[in-house]
Amino acid sequence: MSKILTQVIPPVSIIIPTLNEEKYLPALLNSLRNINSPLEIIVVDGNSTDGTVQVVAEHQPHFYGDSSLRIIEAKERGISLQRNLGAYEAQHDIFIFCDADMVAPSHQSFSLYISNFIHKKSVVASPVLVPIERGIRIALLHKVMAGAQRLLLSLRRPYFGGAGLTTTKEVFYAVGGFDTNLLLGEDVDYSLRASKHGPYHQINVKWSVSARRFIKYGYRWILKETPELLRLLSKGRIKNAKTVFYPFGEYTE
Repeated sequence: MSKILTQVIPPVSIIIPTLNEEKYLPALLNSLRNINSPLEIIVVDGNSTDGTVQVVAEHQPHFYGDSSLRIIEAKERGISLQRNLGAYEAQHDIFIFCDADMVAPSHQSFSLYISNFIHKKSVVASPVLVPIERGIRIALLHKVMAGAQRLLLSLRRPYFGGAGLTTTKEVFYAVGGFDTNLLLGEDVDYSLRASKHGPYHQINVKWSVSARRFIKYGYRWILKETPELLRLLSKGRIKNAKTVFYPFGEYTE
């Protein structure tokens, strides 16, 4: 472990797709400011109608030298499309796809995460996600989700979500990026295709992510979508994403 900790951390490209994220994006950008290794941060905005673009502009002066922050305005909206657009512009060999409602760990934990990714020769990986918000129900939901992911990994099914999904530039190009035909489950689909090119891991470093959809819509939302979620777990794809309620870009209030 000490050898991993002392390994020099290479530059990393962080791709953040956004749509009306002025409320959550500042926390992510502020947390990335605490990382002292080189970062290329690319925000790919889907024509936000709030102050998302302004948030990026306000934070740009804080990233300089070996680190940078820039924004790309996508002509079309779409999580896969926006992730791909950012990745094709990225310069470094390691990609981390972050959701706008995440908070990066400390510099030491981030370094440990990247070092493990390299040491394990991973082609696709994910951190351990923990909720930003507190509460028994939220904590229980995350424990259930974490347990399900561990079970799937033991069955050789790397079902990694898009929050913190980490991969290499080489593998991203080899598999053709995210499937823009998929409205949901595109992250799991990418993970499965990428895993055919080498080792995959969940790295035991915690990153925080908001449970905002669960907070707003509660258990009923999850129970209603249970059939499609079970299909995703068993098949790796959702049959008809247009019938699944999964809101984007409505968290400005």
